[in-house]
Amino acid sequence: VARRSTRMTANGARDAPSTTSSTPRAKRKRALEGAPNDDDDDVLDANVRAWRATRATDDDDDEASEEISATAFGAEDDEEALIEARRKRRAEIMAKHGATSARAATANAETTTTTRDASATMATKTKTVVRTSATTVAVGDMFGEDSDEDALYLNPTDVGGDAKRAKRAGGAVDMSKGLADNWDDAEGYYCARIGEVLDGRYTITAHLGKGVFSNVLRAVDESKTEGEPSEVAIKVIRCNDTMYKAAQLEIDILQKLSGSDPENKRHCVRFVRHFEYREHVFMVFESLAMNLREVIKKFGRNVGINIKAVQAYATQLFIALRHLKNCGVVHADIKPDNVLVNESHNVLKLCDFGSAMFDGDNELTPYLVSRFYRAPEVILGLSYSHPMDLWSVGCCLYELFTGNIAFPGRSNNHMLKLMLELKGPVPKKLLRRALFKDNHYDPMGVFSVVEEDPVTKKSIRRLVRDAKPTKDLSKIFTRDSDMSDGERKKALQLADLLNQIFNIDPEKRITVLDALQHPFIVEKVSSASDGK
Repeated sequence: VARRSTRMTANGARDAPSTTSSTPRAKRKRALEGAPNDDDDDVLDANVRAWRATRATDDDDDEASEEISATAFGAEDDEEALIEARRKRRAEIMAKHGATSARAATANAETTTTTRDASATMATKTKTVVRTSATTVAVGDMFGEDSDEDALYLNPTDVGGDAKRAKRAGGAVDMSKGLADNWDDAEGYYCARIGEVLDGRYTITAHLGKGVFSNVLRAVDESKTEGEPSEVAIKVIRCNDTMYKAAQLEIDILQKLSGSDPENKRHCVRFVRHFEYREHVFMVFESLAMNLREVIKKFGRNVGINIKAVQAYATQLFIALRHLKNCGVVHADIKPDNVLVNESHNVLKLCDFGSAMFDGDNELTPYLVSRFYRAPEVILGLSYSHPMDLWSVGCCLYELFTGNIAFPGRSNNHMLKLMLELKGPVPKKLLRRALFKDNHYDPMGVFSVVEEDPVTKKSIRRLVRDAKPTKDLSKIFTRDSDMSDGERKKALQLADLLNQIFNIDPEKRITVLDALQHPFIVEKVSSASDGK
């Protein structure tokens, strides 16, 4: 490894190694004769010692670098360190047996240099990644695995205060500070949280349901005054301009109904107050146990409830309709889902006036009222008013007594077909005034049923020239052979009442006042009929 020390003269010629003699001629002579040169040996010893010291320092540096690299980069770099250690061990064995060559030494030196450069590069990249990750967390990287969630919602200057103290303490972070504009879902419904306090007094306890126009919550009024209910139902209108305008009309109607019923005896749900919060309209009502749909499912699925309960519910529904008519209000969406019942199941109240209107503001549309409870004048495109609500109540009474839907039509056309099977053809004078008659009748005034062809699966029209009634409510209501005489009598009275309610012509339909005087309502149920 060591080489003889040489010098380059000013002219670029190579001088021979110096000898003990100070004369250049003597040095050249001694070199030609092969005599030993003491100065050359001293220089050789000094170079060897310097090389060994340099090699030892490099080995120490390599070992230290490997320790740092292994500590900093973990298990992934242990494999590289192991490979390097094996290379060094192999070089030592080869050197011990005299097999070390300049090529092997050069390869080892290049490997060491490459490993050291790779480690330095990885360290630089790691430091860069760490700095980048720290910066990303500060601004809230939603894709970062270790990012602080608070940074997604709070200002970067706020992160690290209460949030970090809460995390260090193992507690939950209050996220409400950063959710000032995230209280709605994509459809505009209010995303209420259990325990949330609305308007500083209503603590939410449950989610009751969701409809097209709103969602309903149950809450406890922490600041109720005397005479107000402690538990309330809160209707939250969806956040958009159309719903907001509709809510203002509903509030006007509710205030009209509640103002005309100060004693709360007209079987319309009690309206407490309303307020606006976070761009939503909130309406507060008294809370009841369940709706009539749930009563039917719980006590009369497919069989109906007893005739005495039907009579009591019918009386209360007619009282509610009379109150609506006196106030000039049309409900326009009466169905079992919109009739609430108290916990004792002996009092019901009409609710959900979201589709209601003041009489005279009617607009013709074939899709007003839920389909199963839709009156024929709506389907045909005739003017409608309070008799439309009476038809819907008749459908509810049928469902209460039988447990089945009166007109389970798949479409308006199918609904009209089922009505004709019960009441016969539509009078010609009604058809002449019907705006939507072309959807169901041909130019000659013959009813056409829209059906699906069993082969082509396409819609076809089949004319029904002789639309005679094929159903009899009296037979349907008295088919139970176990009915007592009292039950049979009341069932026949109910059939007669519904036949008058289900009149196709709304002008000839029984009125609410006449319905309240009908024998089914006026006459008491005999004790023998309590067994059903």
